Amino acid sequence: MGVDPGLACTGIGVISCQARRMRALYFGTIRSRAADPLALRLATIHREVRALVPRFAVRAAAIEQVFVGRGARSALLLGHARAAALLALTLEEVEVGEYSPAQVKQAVGAGGRGSKEQVRSLVEMLVEGTGGPMAVDAADALAVAVCHVNRKGVGR
Repeated sequence: MGVDPGLACTGIGVISCQARRMRALYFGTIRSRAADPLALRLATIHREVRALVPRFAVRAAAIEQVFVGRGARSALLLGHARAAALLALTLEEVEVGEYSPAQVKQAVGAGGRGSKEQVRSLVEMLVEGTGGPMAVDAADALAVAVCHVNRKGVGR
């Protein structure tokens, strides 16, 4: 499972990997309303991430690290979203890897500074079953999963 955390929109991607072939089992987003209290928004992320683990028998997961270039407040809110997802995965006893945005982009061939649209296009080429419209946050989550497979050899 790959997680691209965000308070308003968290991307989720679940892939299977057999004999170096990656296939999307699930990809989507977890959205929360800005008008809702922070605690409710974090509970939504936690609940939905945790529910996906048994549904897809997730054994390994990866999450993108905080990028602080957007400002302290944004980084703090992103950190809260990461914590909600990390807690969900940890309580489900899933091993979690953490990768920088540059590492994730490099793993799919976008270089360290590729755009979200470039990452989405590359993910569509690397991962089977991603045809049709896909939110950039979901594509980023799949890219995080691909990064983990490439770095840790998960599923090979």
